[in-house]
Amino acid sequence: RDRSPSRGLGDVYKRQIAQWPVEDQIGLMVYLKKHGSRLGGQSALWFLRRVGKDCFIPARDVVVLLRSIGLDIAENPTSKRDLAKIQAQFNEWHTETGLPYSHLSRIAACSVGDNYL
Repeated sequence: RDRSPSRGLGDVYKRQIAQWPVEDQIGLMVYLKKHGSRLGGQSALWFLRRVGKDCFIPARDVVVLLRSIGLDIAENPTSKRDLAKIQAQFNEWHTETGLPYSHLSRIAACSVGDNYL
């Protein structure tokens, strides 16, 4: 069994990510950007999705949909204000439907634009 310090640190990060409330994905993104290597912006979200964390990804089509339903966010939302609004909308959808955030994100992405699945 590997008992190197880096392994222990990895276990800490795994637990922290797993236990981070899905309702505060933006907080987790900020944490990963500050403490992770190359985990700012979309990279953090794709990393989270890859390791199995339920999360939304504000991809271009998702943002188009959010703006079309009246959410006042930038075309390329990166500000804390815009990200908080996106988080609040996904929290609301999650509460209403009980669906995982990753499913809601995929539904939103496939609701507009060209979709070739």
